[in-house]
Amino acid sequence: MKVLGILGAHRKDGITAQYLAAVVKGLPESVSYQQLDLADYTITPDTGQPNPTLDHLEQLLQENDFWIIAAPTYWGGLSGITKNFFDCMRPRMVRMTKAGDTLPTQFKHKHYLTITTCYLSSLENFFVGITDGTFRTVDRVLTGAGLIKVTEIVGSNTWREHQPNPKKLAQCQRWGRKIAQKPKKDDDTVKRYLLLFGMIAVMALVTMGIQQLLFGVFIKGQFWLTYITFVVIFYVLLACLLHFFTFVRHRRR
Repeated sequence: MKVLGILGAHRKDGITAQYLAAVVKGLPESVSYQQLDLADYTITPDTGQPNPTLDHLEQLLQENDFWIIAAPTYWGGLSGITKNFFDCMRPRMVRMTKAGDTLPTQFKHKHYLTITTCYLSSLENFFVGITDGTFRTVDRVLTGAGLIKVTEIVGSNTWREHQPNPKKLAQCQRWGRKIAQKPKKDDDTVKRYLLLFGMIAVMALVTMGIQQLLFGVFIKGQFWLTYITFVVIFYVLLACLLHFFTFVRHRRR
């Protein structure tokens, strides 16, 4: 297995880099590892002219099965150096249809893990979600390119800190050991359907409980009231749940 660490930070010895190093430390010796420090390159857009830098970066991405994206969160979003890398590589990561849709190409079925850091405390980030923008950007780019997400790691409370959180370092090392296992080609579709089925079953139970508690509708002659209140309550709960798991939920602590 070949793993590529992509560091999108200005400092090679910063906390983000140290979390990346912790993941690498957990990799067994049988794993081949390379590191790409984006700050070492002048990355320009792919305009059809010769671009040796993008050629080199594309080759690195091709050669490795697993990517670790390590980039700090600045201004509530992905670091500029990493965003520029994704922007410039876009024509080589996806294929555009006539309708303007993007389709995965050469990197399909590779896997990735995302690491980010932020100044906020763990508690503040849990409620504010300052790192959500970073994860959404990375996920939009890489899933669009056909990669499969494994997990994400957040390192909070980095303001005026020079040493990373020991517990978070241990978590990074654990994931280093996990990702060394041969990844599957699919993205756990069956597991996701089973999870969705379980969530719907729980919501149905909660909905019926709310109906009984608030309206006492489960009595003879109240069929349509039962049906209407069930549909309304169930729809609201389902919409909130899907919005949370689709757009909001990210690791924040």
